[in-house]
Amino acid sequence: MGKARRVFTVLASLLAIEGAISLLFMPDIALKVLAIGISITLVFYGAKYLLYYITHAQHMVGGKWFLLIGLVLFDMGIFAMTLLDQARILTLIYIIGSHAVVAVLGMIRAVGNKKDNNPGWKIDFAQGIGAIIQITICIVFISSDFIPVYSYCVYAIYSAVLMIIRAFKKNAIVYVQ
Repeated sequence: MGKARRVFTVLASLLAIEGAISLLFMPDIALKVLAIGISITLVFYGAKYLLYYITHAQHMVGGKWFLLIGLVLFDMGIFAMTLLDQARILTLIYIIGSHAVVAVLGMIRAVGNKKDNNPGWKIDFAQGIGAIIQITICIVFISSDFIPVYSYCVYAIYSAVLMIIRAFKKNAIVYVQ
């Protein structure tokens, strides 16, 4: 990770911590803010994949996957914008679905890094465990309005701290001979 990327990662993490703390103190509007953020993020990433497909990936082998992913994300974002009045359900679906993926990928990455004797497996494992805990809390307290918000905010702070740790960690340079 280069110096500019490290600085950007730390700044983005500090911004995430600040946003999560402010949402902790305003739980009544936090669900609406999270739902708006989810829909805008999905539309943005969908448009990003579509733009990448139009400019580069249409001539690549397997480039149609970028088109498919872009269309699905963009469509999900537009659909999420229509469900803003159902912010609680939208937020719970997003938290449970996305963090299930984060948990599985974190565990897979941790196992692979441990097999390679990479000391970074602990951070990936910790992030996977944190995602599993958040999913469990959201499912157990699914009828509550504020517990999923608190859970999301605490996990955002936890994830941001792990990103800051990862940004300051030295990376080994591997030379291929």
